[in-house]
Parts: sequence; C-alpha cells; structure tokens
Amino acid sequence: MAGRLRERTDFLVGLGKRGRSLLADEATHWRFEVRECVAVGGDTAAFGVMAGRLPDGVRTAKVHLAGAITGLSEPTLVHPPVEGSPEACLRVTGCPPPELPPGAVLLAAECGISACTDRALIGPRQAI
Repeated sequence: MAGRLRERTDFLVGLGKRGRSLLADEATHWRFEVRECVAVGGDTAAFGVMAGRLPDGVRTAKVHLAGAITGLSEPTLVHPPVEGSPEACLRVTGCPPPELPPGAVLLAAECGISACTDRALIGPRQAI
C-alpha cells in the first residue's frame, strides 16, 4: 500500500490535509530486500534494495524469510539509495550474516504484514 501511495504523491498533496496525512503515515513504512551481506565485527552489513525511507530513530525491525518472522534490533542506514537507484546498505547490530541470507525481507517492526501473508506481497521489488 505504501508504494502505491508514493506513486501518487502529487495527487495526494493536491487533496490537502487529508492527502498529506496519508503521506505522513506512508513515510513510516519501508522495506529492504537483502541481496548479500558480510560480517562487520559482531554485526552485519547487508546490501540490497530499499523501498521507502528508513525513518530516523528506527530501533527495531523484523525479518521475513521462508514464511517465518524474526525480530532484529538497530538497523542503521550506512549507504542510502542515490537518486535513480534503490540500492542501499544497512548495518544490523548483533546479527550474523547467516541470519540475513539473500531474499530475506526487512520491514519496520510495527508493519502489519504477518507470517501468513502471501509471498507476493513481500516478494522481490514490490513495495509494501
């Protein structure tokens, strides 16, 4: 849903206060698909594709992988996407690389997508 709202930003802004409210709500939703990762001390540097923007102060996230959900703490945006490219790098504190294999999807901990959600919703390159 957030991706669809992002696609219609100009229209929503034109709706006034109600549209801007939807956009403010959308701004808290983000998605990161892991492509590869490497160990950095006891942490992991995960390289992948970002949809949305990691909000300031994010302290928890969840990982969706093969129908299971696990919690993460402190994902930090190390290299944000540059204009025209969704590729980014996150550093995840206290998480070894095997826990973030290629294809794992990170979402905000408060995101409503659950383990029983169809893979098409959280599949590669689709915004939440």
